[in-house]
Amino acid sequence: PSAPMDPIEEIKSRLDIVDIVSEAGVQLRHSGRSYTGFCPFHANTRTPAFVVFPDTQGWHCFGACAEGGDIFSFVMKRYGWDFREALEQLARRAGVTLEERPAPQQQQADTHLHDLMEAAADYFHQLLLHAPQAEHARQYIGRRQLTAETIASFSMGYALESWDACRTHFMNQGYSEQELFDVGLLTENPEKGTRYDRFRNRLMVPIRDANGRTVGFGARTLDPDGQPKYLNSPQTFLFDKSHLLFGLDVAKRHIREARQVVIVEGYMDVIQAWQGGFRNVVAQMGTALTESQLNLLKRLTKRFVIALDADAAGAKATLRGLAVARQTLDREMEVQFDPRGLIRHEGRLEADIRIVTMPAGEDPDSIIRRDPAQWPLLLEKAKPVVTYVIGVLTTGLDLNDVRAKEDVAKQVVPLIQDVASPIERDHYWHILGRALDVDDKILRHLPTAETRPTPRPTPTTTAEKRPPKKPGLLRDRRDGVRQKESHFLACCLVNMALLPLVDDLLAAQQQTAVGERDFSSVEDQLLLRHLRRQPNLVHGDGWRRLEMPLQNRLETLMGAEPEEESNPEKLATALALSVLDWRLFKANQINMELKLLIREPLDGEAKAQYTQQHLLLAQQIGRLNRAKGALRQGFAANKR
Repeated sequence: PSAPMDPIEEIKSRLDIVDIVSEAGVQLRHSGRSYTGFCPFHANTRTPAFVVFPDTQGWHCFGACAEGGDIFSFVMKRYGWDFREALEQLARRAGVTLEERPAPQQQQADTHLHDLMEAAADYFHQLLLHAPQAEHARQYIGRRQLTAETIASFSMGYALESWDACRTHFMNQGYSEQELFDVGLLTENPEKGTRYDRFRNRLMVPIRDANGRTVGFGARTLDPDGQPKYLNSPQTFLFDKSHLLFGLDVAKRHIREARQVVIVEGYMDVIQAWQGGFRNVVAQMGTALTESQLNLLKRLTKRFVIALDADAAGAKATLRGLAVARQTLDREMEVQFDPRGLIRHEGRLEADIRIVTMPAGEDPDSIIRRDPAQWPLLLEKAKPVVTYVIGVLTTGLDLNDVRAKEDVAKQVVPLIQDVASPIERDHYWHILGRALDVDDKILRHLPTAETRPTPRPTPTTTAEKRPPKKPGLLRDRRDGVRQKESHFLACCLVNMALLPLVDDLLAAQQQTAVGERDFSSVEDQLLLRHLRRQPNLVHGDGWRRLEMPLQNRLETLMGAEPEEESNPEKLATALALSVLDWRLFKANQINMELKLLIREPLDGEAKAQYTQQHLLLAQQIGRLNRAKGALRQGFAANKR
């Protein structure tokens, strides 16, 4: 069973700040990588000084407020909610159940298993690159025309043809047999009770979650007679295929830029598309697309194209159950096409879902290898779900066969009834009527027709909060800032005297005391607030009165075991420098966003306001650099 994810992180992963801000009455306009609008927190504004940043899921007002934050800080300020109210309201909006926090021991165990999977991905990757036994795997990859860069980007690997090589390697590293079994690296003979390597003589493809963490593997056999050809990790604590999309961790930025995601069926399809320069492509995990999977994509785009192989499109008989299910030659799992589910998802997500069919005998992998230019041309032919199903069911239909026409109508009518838009429904009634040569008024009143359910509000989503496994420089630096914030809080929680010492050092450099706005996450902002009010927060029982997510965060910080420094003044100086470091990073980031906004077509007043803020930020950056230099000189002198 899966351990509960931190509720704050899960809420952020499911909700999109652009949606939340828009629903709060702020009219946003897309501007480059950001969205701009009039600030809802102060009156008499004539310029769109309020900016939302989808990439970081943050917001900032460049006007009178001069404030910013995340989705939690926005709703707390907008609606006057306290943290508990914001947590409950956003959890309800996101469909997140607020559960009891896991014990600290469980949190440590979770991290340990994630580390094991990362180590396994590296282990298999090194075998592919260097092991003599992997020569046939390297030849196979060569035939697939995959480059060294592509192999490295996806950390492709090789599992030795052995019953215990993986088991022996990791048990020698200190992992237990039970841990290897729990993450799916070992399998068990139920009759004998023995455990052995699950993956043997297979090309290994790590499967990562949206945050870039390895949670499982897809493994293709390299034995011509091997079965199954594709073997996935089993359902584990980490691996739940209904909530995963292969390649999403590396495709997120490209999906946003293309304003479209293409969903294919196989891992190799994604890998080949990536190598061919088409990087907005992900693969479903062998089941009918779930709303959870589409929710992962919804923050990035509202246009989905599902690419189906030709044999799926031709399987009319299986469409009678409103799902195309088939076993492909090189996939272990059953891939399902559920038109009705997609239509309901489309209505609830306010998305545009389309279907494209590959030419007979082709898949995205083969098409892109042969002629990459054909791929975008093919995607342009994508059809709405209902149009696609009508086309499949009526191809070759004998219009003189009344029973056959009625059979098609019974399958398509419920799909049309599930379409959210009345204009689209009317359009599809006409299309179906023409395809069947039947008056569409009769179709609208078929006795078998079901009442169309009213689309209910459902959580919208985001795909990431944490950087991918191989982050770019900016992501890496942002992650480093959050680590510094965590270290700062952990030190101050352990030693109550540090916070006022840091404040004094900052004041000596004409810098403000450490405040809630210095921290990136709402949990850390609130913990600082409580620490200011209760300096003995962790030494007494005040922490027991905190909300569960804050208790959870507190335990994580305390579990980090910050180093002890015999000289508190020396540690306080190091922490003050850390504060200046992350203030500089954030100021530079906001300034960079301002530069991008200034380049956009703006009216004179808006451009003047953004330019003024840019100059003020440049002055602030200068003051921060001078304060940092002076403090560093003093720190170096004290060390001597």
